[in-house]
Formats: sequence, C-alpha cells, structure tokens
Amino acid sequence: MVQMISLGAPLETPRVLRVRFHKTGVFQYISHLDLMRTMTRVMARSHLPVRYTNGFNPKPHLVFSAPLPVGAESPREFVDVEVLREVNLDEVKAVLNSGLPEDLAVEEVYYAETKFSAITAAEYRITLFLPGADAALADACAAALEKRPIVVCKRTKSGDRDVDISPALRSVSACYEAPCKIILTVTLAADSGSFLNPDYLVNYLRDTLGILQGSPLEEWYTVYRAHLFAADGSDFF
Repeated sequence: MVQMISLGAPLETPRVLRVRFHKTGVFQYISHLDLMRTMTRVMARSHLPVRYTNGFNPKPHLVFSAPLPVGAESPREFVDVEVLREVNLDEVKAVLNSGLPEDLAVEEVYYAETKFSAITAAEYRITLFLPGADAALADACAAALEKRPIVVCKRTKSGDRDVDISPALRSVSACYEAPCKIILTVTLAADSGSFLNPDYLVNYLRDTLGILQGSPLEEWYTVYRAHLFAADGSDFF
C-alpha cells in the first residue's frame, strides 16, 4: 500500500485536483456536514500539499459538488482541492483510499477542467418497495408527477411554506418490476438556485396516492443518484 505521495516542483499557480468517489451502503446515511468533516480529516492525514483555509484553525480548503441528500447513494460524487505542488495522481488515490472505508472510496483523481457551477441537473432512480405494486400503480405515479402544479410543503429559512416544485422536475418515467417494485427515473434541477431533493417527490406521492403508509418493514423506498449533468446534457466530470 502506498503510504507517501511523491511531490513534484512547486506550482506558480495552484491547480484544482478533483477527487471522484462513491457514497454507498451505510454511508448514505451520513450528512453532508459529516462528509465534509471526514474528507477534511482524510486530506489532512494524507499530507497532500493542499491550500489551507486562513484563521485560527486552518483546514484543507475543500469544495464539493451538488450535495447528496441523506439516505441517497451515488457512484459519482466529487470534491475539489487546490494543490500547491505537482503530485502523482495514482499515489494520491491510493493514499486517500487507505484512510477511507469501502463504501466511501475514491474512484478517480484528476486535474479539473470544469467548475461545479456547470452542474444543472441530476438523474435519480427512486425505487418504491410496495406489497401491492403493479403496472397500474406505476402509471399512476408517473401521471401524478406529470401534473402541474406539484405543490408541497417545503422548509425554508423563513419557515414552512407551500411551493410548486414542478419547474424543477425536468423529466419522469415509471415502470413496474415484479414482484413489488416501482422504479421512478427522474431528472431534477441541481444548480445552486433551484436544487430539488427527490424526497419531496416521494412525499407528494405519499400524500396524493396513499402509498408508503404502512409498516416501514413492509413498505419503503431507496434513492440512487446515477448522474450529474451539465447544461448541454452531458455527464459532468
């Protein structure tokens, strides 16, 4: 296992190093704040030549892509850090993974050529596990989410209020998978001005169709964020 990172010459201008990682299994339940703390500690222990924050308690300056909702899994999450020297990318990946669990492992390390502000949308796969699921219910879920407006109670800084979330819902499809699954594939806004948590869609279906009202041991759902998209519809990287 690689324990040290080979350092090249100092850079005249810091370069943005992008780390792509997955967040799956039990780690889907940690908050974005806990993820930030975890990655900050791992970066500090790796001895990467990164830019640190100013102040009394300096830390590695990390920037994350669109936050992943608690309870959602994803194979493609990103964090950026500025490095002050040239580094061996394979060594960086190995050293970071030596301090991370399997469900939060690094997939790729490379120098970034895009900014997170380029992210405009995200594709989620929401799987509903329902004992009475069938094709008709799948069609009903799709039809409910295709209606306009879609008004939900949304928590804001100024308190709870009713909000029409339909402008942030770009596309939706639903299919039934025997014996008890309804799989929703939705594309939602993910830019800084109109980010939409997929849980709001599930809550809307719960209220309008009466699903997920029984025991959580018999009825539940999972959320998987499969893609982040740029404005032109291409996969963000």
